[in-house]
Amino acid sequence: MIARKHIAALGISAALATGGALLPTAAPSAHAYTYNYGAIAYSQNQSVAYAVNYPSARAAANAAYARCGAGCGYFTFYNSCGAVAYSPNRIGKAWGYRTAAGAKAAARRQAGWGGRVRIWACTSR
Repeated sequence: MIARKHIAALGISAALATGGALLPTAAPSAHAYTYNYGAIAYSQNQSVAYAVNYPSARAAANAAYARCGAGCGYFTFYNSCGAVAYSPNRIGKAWGYRTAAGAKAAARRQAGWGGRVRIWACTSR
């Protein structure tokens, strides 16, 4: 009986010495990851609008669409940047970029020759 108690005590001591596997784990951080949503609305006639730092993609889309008006399409993004560029033949759209410069460059590439950025926006991170 003494041998079993010794073995159990040694096991607990070893577990505690190697990282405390028997101790409760730490509580989750009070600073949970925050999603800040944004949207850019755009139309063929170059009407544009944006909305950033909304609690949901739907709320951001609704706000951007309301500012842009009927006939506008939109896209959403979170904790990042987006942009829209127009060329004579195409509309270039980009979202999910870490920087405004990255989003603008991608939108210009998608728009093709003569593409010019008409609108860009970034959410808080």
